[in-house]
Amino acid sequence: MEDISNCFKCGSKLPEGSNYCFKCGFKIKNEQIDSIYSEESSKKDSHYHHKASQKFFISGISLFNSGEYSKAISKFSKAIELKEDFAEAHYHRGQAYVKESKYEDAINDFTKAIEIDPEFKDAYFQRGNIFFERGSKERAREDYEKIIALDFEIASQLYDRLHSFMESWVANIIRNNKTTPKIETDFVNDS
Repeated sequence: MEDISNCFKCGSKLPEGSNYCFKCGFKIKNEQIDSIYSEESSKKDSHYHHKASQKFFISGISLFNSGEYSKAISKFSKAIELKEDFAEAHYHRGQAYVKESKYEDAINDFTKAIEIDPEFKDAYFQRGNIFFERGSKERAREDYEKIIALDFEIASQLYDRLHSFMESWVANIIRNNKTTPKIETDFVNDS
């Protein structure tokens, strides 16, 4: 995690590698960032809200990468609370929701990321994948077509990803069918 470069209390530049402000005497620990900003805090210091939002986001990425999805969701939510138009935080929180099998929440976050950044191709792709897996093939196709419309060159990459996804999906169906016992019936010929 990067060091804090400005004092959250007075805004003065902190000495490199230090979290102590020589101007006002304020010392901040990285774990205190959670309590410094809340939804009720003043939005006038937008620079500091942006900085804190980035800290929560980075922390969320770290937690996500270590498999702590619930904690990552909490950090991404705090980042969004401080910076509502943070498309990447919505996208990554959506990814964490997918890992938690909370697909409606994931769709909502991918949709919000797209509303903020209408050219967010990965958000379209992830939302399309959820629609596809849940049987909404038409909605999935719309998202995949939107990606292609945004960047035709991505069409071959999308095709490769979809091909891999379909192979995995079919293999999973086959695997599930092999574990289901087949009921065989013997027909008796009464002639």
